[in-house]
Amino acid sequence: MKDSGPDIVVMDVSSAERFVIDLLKLEGSMSTMEIERRARKEHKRCPDQTVIFLTKMKRRGLIRGEASLEKRGWVWWVP
Repeated sequence: MKDSGPDIVVMDVSSAERFVIDLLKLEGSMSTMEIERRARKEHKRCPDQTVIFLTKMKRRGLIRGEASLEKRGWVWWVP
């Protein structure tokens, strides 16, 4: 029996990159969990685990990120 909630859409790589970049431009720096929550709220998810996907984006220079004791995880922003 299917629940009445909408299905989660797994974004393709370019859609997920656009989603993350637009979100960070709009909201400023965000933790991995905050990005995950926002995507879930919009019934979307990254093609990989969120932190892995964000790390790949960081390696490619699309976003910046660093570990934060205050946020208890990684914080990400657009350079």
